[in-house]
Amino acid sequence: MFVLKKIYCRIFQKAFRLALPILPYREPEILEDICYIPEVIAKNQCKKPIIVTDKGIVSLGLTTSLEEALNQADISFALYDKTVPNPTTDNVAEALELYKNQNCDCIIAFGGGSSMDCAKALGACVAYPKKSLSKMKGIMKVLRKIPLLIAIPTTAGTGSETTLASVITDSKTRHKYAINSFPLIPRYAVLDAKVIKTAMLPLVAGILCSVAAYQKLAVLPLLSLLLLLGGIIL
Repeated sequence: MFVLKKIYCRIFQKAFRLALPILPYREPEILEDICYIPEVIAKNQCKKPIIVTDKGIVSLGLTTSLEEALNQADISFALYDKTVPNPTTDNVAEALELYKNQNCDCIIAFGGGSSMDCAKALGACVAYPKKSLSKMKGIMKVLRKIPLLIAIPTTAGTGSETTLASVITDSKTRHKYAINSFPLIPRYAVLDAKVIKTAMLPLVAGILCSVAAYQKLAVLPLLSLLLLLGGIIL
């Protein structure tokens, strides 16, 4: 049975690789500043976005510039900030309820990979209101167009703003699965240097402190030996 499954997987991989050139992969349009978002929303004939983020991003004040840009353009919005690391089906369900109750028609993912994953899964649920997330796991299960999705990454390196994947954890079973479909690729990616710089500063500071502490620990045995030898010599 294992051999047959292995053969099937290899055939599937080969076929997928051959089909890659004709598959509808696309790259998001790049924006260099958050101030362009109201224009993009109007251009796509949308009226009210939902911002999907987490409490850490909000507490750092990173969403302030986006909120101000939307307010200045008289665009109302809803804010979902309960996304957790490794977003859950409960996160998506809560965001979907807010999306519907607030009559939203587009999505802004603001944060790291978790916020991106939650926003993509939300888009899939809007496109398939009668289908559960677990039924959409795997490859090419989401074929319908999802609402306009704008991604604003606050980290440098995950690349979630360009991928077709959303990884979700089942709140009850804790089973994690991926939803991989081309419509999940964000239409726009906002690579605002000010946002990334502000978000990364605490992380970089933490890494530097950790490195410094590690270096101190590394030289402790040598210092102890020198002190011991010094005591003997004296």
